[in-house]
Amino acid sequence: MIKIKFTEWISSFFGGDKTTISLTETQIAGEVQSLEIEMFAIATAIDLISNSISKCSFKTYLKGNEYKGDEFYSWNVQPNINQNSSQFMQKLITELLYNNECLVLDINGQFVIADSFYQSEYAVVENSFNSVVSGTMSFNKTFRMSEVMYFKLGNNDIRRLLSKVIVGYNNLLNMSIGKYKRSGGRKGILDIDATASKDEKFQENLEILMTKRFKTYFEAENAVLPLQKGYVYKEQGGEGSKKSTSEIVDINAVTKEIFERVAQAFKIPPSLLRGDIADISNITDNFLTFCIDPICCMISEEVNRKRYPKNDFLEGSYTRVDTSSIKHVDIFSISTAFDKLIASGGYSIDELRIKCGDVALNTDFSKQHFITKNYQKIETLGVETTVTK
Repeated sequence: MIKIKFTEWISSFFGGDKTTISLTETQIAGEVQSLEIEMFAIATAIDLISNSISKCSFKTYLKGNEYKGDEFYSWNVQPNINQNSSQFMQKLITELLYNNECLVLDINGQFVIADSFYQSEYAVVENSFNSVVSGTMSFNKTFRMSEVMYFKLGNNDIRRLLSKVIVGYNNLLNMSIGKYKRSGGRKGILDIDATASKDEKFQENLEILMTKRFKTYFEAENAVLPLQKGYVYKEQGGEGSKKSTSEIVDINAVTKEIFERVAQAFKIPPSLLRGDIADISNITDNFLTFCIDPICCMISEEVNRKRYPKNDFLEGSYTRVDTSSIKHVDIFSISTAFDKLIASGGYSIDELRIKCGDVALNTDFSKQHFITKNYQKIETLGVETTVTK
């Protein structure tokens, strides 16, 4: 930057007795670095979603009854020898959201997530996957669609579309950052006498002065700038050296807009992505309804169509992703609702204990469903019903 353009520009001006150069701190330190706020916002959104879904439990059913077997253990405890269920699910969701698709292999009873693959798509026969790589292992075989679990969010790659939308915001953000740095940058004037330019080491001395000495001088809290004969530097003060709050407001506004667009793309309430805690209960409900539930539903559908034959599924054997465990439950705040659910016969004691994170009692009475005498058919009350015509 300075090594070529600056020295060439200076040499063209040495026709007079002295040359004056205006310097700013940003010119000496280098160009403004681009702030990757887009990737930070996307990473924050993906991390929020993956951490939430990793808290979900996979419930397995056999002919309509909840059943804990190998399938339950794989999804809830250890999918493979190198990962626990939370680590596995976080990687699955991250791959899914970042690449819009994720391929999971069943290798001798272990679930393995592919890092890269190539899919051959067909119209009337099942697709195939080849060039599959996971970690340092390459699978030298072709996998049919029926042999794998292939998760895909939709036909549009949200992250790639989002990147195109945010390009303009990134430009605005970098302009605001540059404006902020310039508003507080130190400024000065360097006078170079014509005699100094005639020194045979002029170009070398000037480069050292511009790239090293001035940089150190501007960055240090207290410093002395040694200058050779023929060089005079004058510090420029005044209002231009003071930081302005308007630039910070601009940066915050653009950053907020980027987070808004990322949240909109991933169906996350913007305030939740920004970390606001006001009205957190309703925000969390919206997050679960519009963001988490559709992803979990898609995962359940793919698992069921690949892990259960059609007849078994129709007879009530399936896997369901339970999202109720995402929200923290305070048993004292829901004690009234807890009692109502039991009194109405909606849930047994064991079922509600499990939903609250406690261990089931597994006794005869805790598995039963109760209903109070307040719930009766209207006919038993002796009340005549009439229809108004």
